[in-house]
Amino acid sequence: MTHRITLIPITPDNELDCIKLSPKEDQMNLVASNADSLIHATRELTSKPYGIYFDQSMVGFILFDQEIYHDGYYWILRFMIDARYQGKGYGQLAILEVINQLRNREDCRQIRVSHIPCNTAANRLYKKCGFVETGEFEDNGDIILRYDAPIPSSMR
Repeated sequence: MTHRITLIPITPDNELDCIKLSPKEDQMNLVASNADSLIHATRELTSKPYGIYFDQSMVGFILFDQEIYHDGYYWILRFMIDARYQGKGYGQLAILEVINQLRNREDCRQIRVSHIPCNTAANRLYKKCGFVETGEFEDNGDIILRYDAPIPSSMR
């Protein structure tokens, strides 16, 4: 079976579907609610929120940079898969799709993501997608991981 994941921008037409998604009960303290993430997205001028779709169903949410400042880092700022759709590989496919969209941009040196230290499932998922720990931490203690993007041939 071939899985088809699509990232579709969050708009007024699909915003309520996004807000209704939530992780498993024991994961509520690991990720922000999608309602909070959509509010956060309005303050992140370089990023854009997307629904993660499998076929016609929204199965998750992701917020990631569409442009950078000056450091060559693109960030995945928020990410979640709804409880009903976890364990089906959609999270990995979504992260790989973001990597695919960002890694060949001329200005992309790294894709970065962070998570709270006790979220070992997120850590395993990111590492499975090619991220490695940087040894750095966010001010709030979150672990920072990086995916090193290849240097475009035009810049070698």
